[in-house]
Amino acid sequence: MAADVEDDLEEVVARIAGLTKGLLEEGHEPSRVAYVLVSVAADMGLQVCGDPLRVFPLLLGAMSQQALDKLQSHADEEDAEGAHITIGATVH
Repeated sequence: MAADVEDDLEEVVARIAGLTKGLLEEGHEPSRVAYVLVSVAADMGLQVCGDPLRVFPLLLGAMSQQALDKLQSHADEEDAEGAHITIGATVH
């Protein structure tokens, strides 16, 4: 059962990522898209829970985790590509 829920959640995240990408490709302002997505997350959390003191820490935790995941992903990509040094550059 837990695996099914996890799969469903991953599918939701993938769908929202696709929607977000589409909005950005259409030229929507990134900060506005982010604001709307966070607003939707807050509204949904409050509908489910109703207690802002329980919802807001969850939202902040999710945002922190996504930021950490993104940083780790970029670090992994840089490690896989190796260091890039421009020919003729002085390395200190």
